[in-house]
Amino acid sequence: MRWRTIIPINILRYTLWDTELNGYYIPKDSFVLANLWPVHHNPKYWGNDAEEFRPERFLSEDKKELIKSEYFIPFSIGKRSCPGESYARTEVFLYFTAILQKFHVSLPVGAKPDFDGQLGIGLGPKPYDVCLKKRF
Repeated sequence: MRWRTIIPINILRYTLWDTELNGYYIPKDSFVLANLWPVHHNPKYWGNDAEEFRPERFLSEDKKELIKSEYFIPFSIGKRSCPGESYARTEVFLYFTAILQKFHVSLPVGAKPDFDGQLGIGLGPKPYDVCLKKRF
């Protein structure tokens, strides 16, 4: 969700009054979009390897605890963040846990993963094949 932000452009917001942000004047009733992609790929927050897929960056050094980062915001932030966040996290966890408990998952022999994705309303995976081998 950080490395390939599914919905990189957040929903429209608008300003309630004239304001200034980081030296930019924003008049009242302006529409504002938050682009989450640069937040999730900024080396200032994620290190020089921000473009690399390293899920262990969310684990403590002893790999026993999950570390929450204030810069990881796939569901936005604030009082208007996604109301389905806890539901989505629970569903994804249960879905993948159920699959991984029952199957060994791998790519077909010789296949290489393609992480580029395809753009639509959000960023989704390109079609791909996987091999599922039942666990005994």
